[in-house]
Amino acid sequence: FDKENTVEERLWTVVRFPNGSWSYGGKPTDPDYAECEIWQIPASSPEKAVKKAQAKRARDRRKAAAAA
Repeated sequence: FDKENTVEERLWTVVRFPNGSWSYGGKPTDPDYAECEIWQIPASSPEKAVKKAQAKRARDRRKAAAAA
């Protein structure tokens, strides 16, 4: 276990607003996020968390489309 090469991951709140824009931070229960899709994503940076959430959303939408 090499501590110098590990990047601290933390849980980020990532949201997608109805207009298609993405943001992060705050609590999932934030009233500003009432109309949003919300994820809790572990990542080393907020930018990486947003990318992971975007990928997860795309995968979930493909699965839903394939099941329909």
